[in-house]
Order: sequence, then structure tokens, then C-alpha cells
Amino acid sequence: MAERAETSVDFFRMATFASLSVLALMVVSAWQIHQIFLRGNLVSAKNTENSFPGEQTSKPYGNVDWQAPIPNSSDELNPSSSANASEDKDGISNIEGNVARVLLGSYTALNEAGIYTREDGEKIAKDIAISLRANISYKIYGVDDIKIDSDTSYDRMLAYRSDLRKALEPLLGNPGYELKLFANYIGSNNPIYTEKLAVTSKNYQRAVAQAANITVPEDAAQEHLGILNALSEFGTIVEKMAIHADDAFAAAALLQTYNTGETNLLTSFNSLATYYRSKKI
Repeated sequence: MAERAETSVDFFRMATFASLSVLALMVVSAWQIHQIFLRGNLVSAKNTENSFPGEQTSKPYGNVDWQAPIPNSSDELNPSSSANASEDKDGISNIEGNVARVLLGSYTALNEAGIYTREDGEKIAKDIAISLRANISYKIYGVDDIKIDSDTSYDRMLAYRSDLRKALEPLLGNPGYELKLFANYIGSNNPIYTEKLAVTSKNYQRAVAQAANITVPEDAAQEHLGILNALSEFGTIVEKMAIHADDAFAAAALLQTYNTGETNLLTSFNSLATYYRSKKI
């Protein structure tokens, strides 16, 4: 946790890098889409809610479902299309195709109105980059999923704290800070780093499974559930980052999700620390 807190600035740098990378890729994609448009290969851009600049808000594409299934998908617009759809229940691999459709819809609207400029194109790309985010599904724990002890004494808290430390021991085997591993993969394309991310994800899965089996003092139930759900979410995010590391659009969206997941993780452990401090001998 100390390394995670100390290196939070790394996320800002990574997120900035990701946004710039996505912006550059969008410019290339826009050119490719423009060529398709000129060849007469029109594609229905149904996922273009709020795509016209006159309708833009602070997050003009905030209502777009970037992971929505892509009907009648074109290989030219969705090169990472449905081959692995059954293995991608969250539709993360659809992000690239949906970005292409929003770009095409925005370009078409402006072009038909005769008001398209290069500056408009760059603003659309920036607005999309800001709105990109991947929603992931993960196991959510409730009160019925944990064992609760009515004993809320100081000694019971100590026993619980010891049990939780043992349950979380798999995390000690994590091969490094996740963002550093991800950045190393982006910089080198060496699969050893995505393999390490996969190991990290499995460690989180083992830790949360073990933590779900310990007995919890009644007055620590909510804090414990916060830990379980934060670990479950975060481990799944890291898993998706390893799987989609070669998809620039999906990776950029997952980095935003990672930021939220990491915040939730830190918040949950801070809440638990507050609970520990509240107990009196």
C-alpha cells in the first residue's frame, strides 16, 4: 500500500500518456474512416448520442455505451471484432469499433452541415478520450457471503486482524506495481509484463477468496465487505488490463477504470484502519 500511495503520480503520467496515445490513434482512425467514407462504404453510426458539437456538455460522450455490441460489424472499422466475443462478456473489445462509429457519425454530421474543420476533429477526439471508460463485471460480496461473530471486543478485533493478514498473504507475491508493469509492456512489448499482470490478478483472486472465509466481528462487517469488493474489483481490472494490453482504445479505457478501482482499494483499507483505531483495550 505504501508503494501504491507513493507512486500515485505515476498514474497521472500514465493516464496522460494514454490520452495522448489514444488521441493520436483517433487521428489515424479518423483518416481511415474518411477513406472508407470516400469509397462509399457507409456504416451506420448508431452509437453517436451527443456527437454533434452543438449538443456537447462537459462530457459530451458520457452517455455513449462504448462496450455495446456492434451490429453488422465491418472488419475495416472493428479489426478486433467478434472472434473472442464469448470470452469478452463485458464487451471491452467493442470499444475500438464504437469509437470508430462515433468518430464517423460526428464527422458525417459536421461534413454534411458544411462546417467541419480540423480543429473540430481534434476536439471530438479529445472529448472521446475524456469519456472513455471500461465497465467491468466482478463478484460483489454481501452480508450473506461472510461469517459474522457477535463478539466485538478488542481481543476479537486483534484475532480478526491477524486472520485477515494471513488471508491477504498472496498479495505479498505480486511481482510489482501494476501500472509500472503495464508501462513496461507498452514500452517494450515484452509479454513477460502481461504475464506478471496475470499473476497479480490471480493473487488478488486468491486473497479475496481467503478473506471471504474468515470470521468477522459484527461491528467490522461493512469494512470487511468493503475490502472484499475492492479486492474483487481491482483483481478483475488487472486481469482485463493483461488481456487487452494490445488494444490501445480498450487499454486507455481500462486505465480510467483502474484509477477508480485503486481509489476504492485505498479507501477500503483506510476505513479498516479507522475501525482498528476505534477499538479500545
